[in-house]
Amino acid sequence: MKSFERKVFLAVTTSFFISMINAYPLLGIDKKQENLFHLPGFMPPAWVHEGPLYELYVRNFSSEGTFKEVEKKLSYLKETGIKTIWLMPVYPIGEKGKKGTLGCPYSVRDYFNTNPEYGTLDELKSLINAVHEQDMKIIVDMVANHVSNDYVEMSAHPEMFFRDKHGNFSREVADWTDITDLDYGKQITREHMNKVLKFWIEEIGFDGYRCDVAGMVPLDFWEPAVKELREINPNIYMLAEWESNKHHVVAFHSTYDWTLYRLLKEIKASKKPASDALKWVEEKRGHYPKNALPMRFIENHDEERAAKIFGKEGQKPFAALIFSIYGVPLIYAGQEFGETEKPSLFDKSELSWNIQNNQLLSFYKTLITLRKKYPALASRELIIINNNQPEKVLSYVKNDERHKILCMINTSNKKQNLTLTISAYSINGKHLNLLDNSPVIVKQNSVELLPYQSVFISL
Repeated sequence: MKSFERKVFLAVTTSFFISMINAYPLLGIDKKQENLFHLPGFMPPAWVHEGPLYELYVRNFSSEGTFKEVEKKLSYLKETGIKTIWLMPVYPIGEKGKKGTLGCPYSVRDYFNTNPEYGTLDELKSLINAVHEQDMKIIVDMVANHVSNDYVEMSAHPEMFFRDKHGNFSREVADWTDITDLDYGKQITREHMNKVLKFWIEEIGFDGYRCDVAGMVPLDFWEPAVKELREINPNIYMLAEWESNKHHVVAFHSTYDWTLYRLLKEIKASKKPASDALKWVEEKRGHYPKNALPMRFIENHDEERAAKIFGKEGQKPFAALIFSIYGVPLIYAGQEFGETEKPSLFDKSELSWNIQNNQLLSFYKTLITLRKKYPALASRELIIINNNQPEKVLSYVKNDERHKILCMINTSNKKQNLTLTISAYSINGKHLNLLDNSPVIVKQNSVELLPYQSVFISL
């Protein structure tokens, strides 16, 4: 791919990425996006289904901001029910054009080493070994689209990097002033990045990658590169930061469900009916390969904290939703106890461990436990149940060969008198809410839901 062709390619993909973040079409797959449900996609490793993904920013996770301090917290993560840790980039950060006092972890100066701020390669290996000893998994952020402006190979191999029309090292996203794009039109770039991808799996022991702006890297790079990774470790997990069904066909198990996140915010703001969320889940499922596992979230490092957007109590119904539909639920470190401060990518900050909301933490632990105990919650089977309060209440049945669970979720801060529209049978009597073991009285398909209450009952 020549420099001009790459520029056109990146302009298109960057435009899509920005539009995806700002205004991805709600309740309507882009007509240009092919229906790929007839394809299987890649079967995720079994361990991906065993618990949520936990995004962790080493710098922000403790006052020290080191691998050693993360290792000390593994017992907490294990007890919470976390199965897989996602470490944000661990590599040395560039100095040229550095943002803030410490620089952005997505500005990578050396793909084959660690940020000395966090610790050494041996200390990272110790953390990875400790994670595996806890029967957990750990993946790392791979920034394959760009590097820092002073990347270690720039002098030796300047041909690896994208240039503007004046011949200067450059990038396609103007605001990303601390980085230079890689040029995948050059074979040497592809060979270099193949070595990078293999290194962290084969030599360091990570269990997979979260790939930053994956759609800005050509698909014809990902396909053979990931195939080679699976020859090293058939059970790696691949997550793409992109919302595209095509990525599931060539390399990835999961992509972001940005659309659901935007939709949930609009539901919270009373701009969309709650019922639209379930319609979107089904519409997306019908266009993606059968084994695709969208990553569902109510916050991540690019977004404001859920406790600020939805509220500490108000986030509960939305968390209950993403933990009771198919896909991979994400928790961004601190979300589980109500952290309100979004960490800076450029300066030092620290999670507010001293002001944990234990009631919220307990709620997340329960969601994680129920998802493990009742695999029906994570299944692709979803029966939408109509109700008399579609603006504020979600109602649906999740089932598998062993369980059938009725989920009723009140997204509002007001009590809702709910009546379900079920023609096949009637629900009556006293039931147990699986979320808190409280009694639930249902009379002829009608039930009272408290503000922000979620009710899961076994039928």
